[in-house]
Amino acid sequence: MSTRPRARARVLAALACALACALTLARASDVSRAADARRRGGEEIAFPLEHSLDGAAFVRAGVVTGKLAVDRNDARNFRLSAPKATREPLDASAAAALNALAASGGEYRIRAPSNVANGRPGSYVMASLPARCLLAANLADALTVHADDRGNVYGIEYATANGECDAREEAATTKRVSAGSKFRTTVYVRVGKDAPGLNPDAPTDVRGHGSPATERSKREAEQRRKAREGGAGKNGGAEEPPPTQMTFFQRHWLKIMFSSYVFAFLFAPAETRDTRSAAQRRVNAATKKRQ
Repeated sequence: MSTRPRARARVLAALACALACALTLARASDVSRAADARRRGGEEIAFPLEHSLDGAAFVRAGVVTGKLAVDRNDARNFRLSAPKATREPLDASAAAALNALAASGGEYRIRAPSNVANGRPGSYVMASLPARCLLAANLADALTVHADDRGNVYGIEYATANGECDAREEAATTKRVSAGSKFRTTVYVRVGKDAPGLNPDAPTDVRGHGSPATERSKREAEQRRKAREGGAGKNGGAEEPPPTQMTFFQRHWLKIMFSSYVFAFLFAPAETRDTRSAAQRRVNAATKKRQ
């Protein structure tokens, strides 16, 4: 008898736990929706940048700010416009660490959150550059953030401002920075776009490039499609040649012949009608004599 109350208690506990989880998820969803609804065009957001000067630990290196360009149809979709990086100057220890990293031929690493609007702890995207190249460029660098319409970052590119990097050059091996030096970072944000669908039946010009489909071209393409489908159904996949166009006389020859006979009978001269009638009477008389 004691097992039934225990089983009931377990069932009730499981139901209570499930209800609590559902309420927690609902609240999180409401908070997320409320945050999305509060986004307005022109609102400024910021996300931090971190770098590693020893190849292991990451420390704060600056912040990137920008303004939101919110989609009018869906507030959850937005883009970051006019991004700007504010980098913190290097202190004596950071400058010494960066010089040591360049002397050893190491890689300077930089990372950003995986979402520029709602960063998740422990989730980052990272890029690297030889420290010697960075020193040779006088700390002038460029950071390109590749994201989607929801602020999710799926990759970053990091390079010198002029895009050149040769760690074997003498300037790259001998260049050093001092305390108070500051990065001059230029930030770009790239948002992917869906390619427009191609119309295989669209007319092309002499170079083979498709032109915009007009109503006439759409009708012609639909007629060709129906002709292909009809031919495939009749001949098991073989396309029939298009039917030949008949002329006006080929389509209406019977009506033309009948109209000609009626016209000739109605408008024939009176003498001709009398002659025909007399000839018909003679034929009838000759027929009676034979009988």
